[in-house]
Amino acid sequence: MTEEARQPDLAQARRTALMAHAVVIKLKEMGLSEELDSELATLCTDLGDLWGVQKEMSRRLEGFVKSRGSWHEVGNDLVDLRTAIDHIEWHTRSVKRAMTRLTHYAYKQADKG
Repeated sequence: MTEEARQPDLAQARRTALMAHAVVIKLKEMGLSEELDSELATLCTDLGDLWGVQKEMSRRLEGFVKSRGSWHEVGNDLVDLRTAIDHIEWHTRSVKRAMTRLTHYAYKQADKG
């Protein structure tokens, strides 16, 4: 792994945070109740991270397929891909309860008006 590959990708972290923030803004501008702020926090964090990690996984997978690396590099690439998959799995499990509650709220609001 190169020194550059070990450095945090601050630009990607900013993009992920902006996406999470965009989720908050969208739902708050629509009038989401403060009672659901905990679910909103979970939703925006998980969706933002899922969005970011899928971009990272795509980049890594494309790099893996195009590389002419050694078996050691292939092993490292597969570990990196597995880490991304584990990250996706964690956020997928985390977001489900919050998403279900917010979905019920959305449909109740739709029925009102």
